[in-house]
Amino acid sequence: MSLHLRTRYPVAVLLGLVLLLLAPLAAAQDSLVATVAAEDEAGALEQGLEQALVRLAGLRSEPVLALVEEMLETRDDDGWIAALERLREVEEGVYRLEFDPFRLRTALRDAGVPAVLGERPGLLVWAVLDRNGQRELLGDAVEGRGVLSALESLAAERDMPLLFPLGDLQDRRAAQPSDIVGGVTEPLLEAARRYQADGVILLHVRETATGAEARSVAVHDGREFRGSAPGADAGTAARAAVAQGLDQVAERLARVAAEPEWVRLGFVDVQGYAAFERLRAELVRLQAVEAARLDSLMADRVVLQVRTGLEPGDLVDLLRGSGFDRSEPPDDADAADVWLDRG
Repeated sequence: MSLHLRTRYPVAVLLGLVLLLLAPLAAAQDSLVATVAAEDEAGALEQGLEQALVRLAGLRSEPVLALVEEMLETRDDDGWIAALERLREVEEGVYRLEFDPFRLRTALRDAGVPAVLGERPGLLVWAVLDRNGQRELLGDAVEGRGVLSALESLAAERDMPLLFPLGDLQDRRAAQPSDIVGGVTEPLLEAARRYQADGVILLHVRETATGAEARSVAVHDGREFRGSAPGADAGTAARAAVAQGLDQVAERLARVAAEPEWVRLGFVDVQGYAAFERLRAELVRLQAVEAARLDSLMADRVVLQVRTGLEPGDLVDLLRGSGFDRSEPPDDADAADVWLDRG
């Protein structure tokens, strides 16, 4: 929609711009909520803090766990850690905690903990459940003894998108259970094209007399990452095996952010106010971006001030994962450190 709306609806547009300028951090200030089962508040705080930091970092790593311990050891009811938490028991033994994501990101950065700062890859899960001598391809039509629900929970906790196939006739023809079990990746990568995934996870879950066993192969950016785990049931084993692969994928993508500064990014082919709002929301979802606020807005382009811990060149490299690339600046453009468009 053209910003010629300024002449038709000046009050609405002006109000929207004023609100954006007055509250540039609003999108980054939402609470990060963790719900945990624990024996007491101290245990709930430890579990909740770990869950929150793992989600923000995008992986469960030794540096993340060390930061959890350090923050708990230095906890002071009158200090800054107490300001991070709003804890209450929602039912017996189950606690709901709210953390300030801005302050946790600052803690990760100050401690030099690597985190996935850019767009997190969406991986398609080709899963086979081996049960009573039968192999089932899991998908929308076949949930598979809690396997997919366990993976959905894991994806939410890692903030790493997992995609699941329909399991329809086209999938059953293209994705053979024998390839999934054998870890044959090439045909399964080809079959995943219809879902526009960034990679795949091959998961084989086998029920045993004492529980279940799971093996996974995560494929991303031309590399394979393997995991395996036993479990009391199929869902538990699947979750543990896939978590190992996700952590290995994320470890390659993780970076340590520097002290944030404001960078001016220009974007071409941003058609109107609604497109600008979507762009700003997309940017502040990235871990590398603390805030994005309006600098100037024109009919078909926008300049944003972006607060980030990355140099402009590194930020551009990161944004390529979201489909952006460098663009020539318009002839009459306002000054910007970098101009981008979506390829």
